[in-house]
Amino acid sequence: MALADDDHEQIVIRQDPETGLRFIVAVHSTVLGPALGGMRLKHYPGGLREALEDVMGLARTMTLKASAAGLELGGGKAVMLDDGRHELRRARLEAAAQVIDGLGGAYITAEDIGTTTADMDHMSGFTRYCVGRSVENGGQGDPSPVTAESVFQAIRRGLAAHEGSDELEDRRIGVIGVGKVGGALAKRLAAAGARVVACDLDRGRCEHFAVEHGVEIAPSAEAILAMELDVLAPCAAGGLIDEALARSIETRVVAGAANNPITERGVAHTLMRRGILYVPDFLANCGGLIHVAGEWYGHRDPTEEERIARAMDQLDAAIATAAAEDLTPLEVAERQALERVEAARR
Repeated sequence: MALADDDHEQIVIRQDPETGLRFIVAVHSTVLGPALGGMRLKHYPGGLREALEDVMGLARTMTLKASAAGLELGGGKAVMLDDGRHELRRARLEAAAQVIDGLGGAYITAEDIGTTTADMDHMSGFTRYCVGRSVENGGQGDPSPVTAESVFQAIRRGLAAHEGSDELEDRRIGVIGVGKVGGALAKRLAAAGARVVACDLDRGRCEHFAVEHGVEIAPSAEAILAMELDVLAPCAAGGLIDEALARSIETRVVAGAANNPITERGVAHTLMRRGILYVPDFLANCGGLIHVAGEWYGHRDPTEEERIARAMDQLDAAIATAAAEDLTPLEVAERQALERVEAARR
């Protein structure tokens, strides 16, 4: 266990020879409460170094998300490096749960990309610091639909601010990634009358989704990024939009479920200069965190719906303040979130 750079409180890296587990937990902040964030199971071509960079950025984003959503939580994240040895999955989950348990409540985990509600059920047998469990196992179920709901609302708020109307009928919306969250979002958008065009690395999933929900399927993310859109909704891994893409994409609003979909803060400025509204990701996708926070704390008042509504009001305020101060909504939302953390620290 070692102190981390970039103001993280601690980083834990565990490599277990018995199971082959390679696991990292990053705790960015526990000022507002225990650090809660999902655990990813993902292949990293760059190995441990790439995974470390990813988990640190994600942990910081979780601090912003929890603060902006008004939750009594800090920010943390975990990643388990995927080497394709699926037969060792359960054993590795148990080993990861023991690492998390050893942190004594500084970090609480949940499902994320590559992990499931069933995984959380299994891990909860080895640590109490685990949410996103099934209803049958005492939890509140998969947070993905609630994440999709907050993104859906954020898209409407973004359109209202940029276009003067939150109407979705006949809006062309590109959804990149139709997994647990992106799929629920695309379904919701299509039901509201939007002309959804979607893609996913899993072609079978795309074809099934197209038949079931009547959306257009693009052959690749690149194909969607070349289209003229009303809204671009990145819902897969982060880092999709770099400086070059920010100069070329034709969309009015960027709002999706992915954490850290832009490669650096300067990209938000490039989008703003081109008249594209970038909705801060940690406000757009905060619904899932609100959902699992309710499982941890047993929140009933305010309700989940009321907490999401308050977060959307925060988004409206960030967009309005950004316009008045000639800043990006991302800068304003980050500033507001960090001010709450600093006030609690003092």
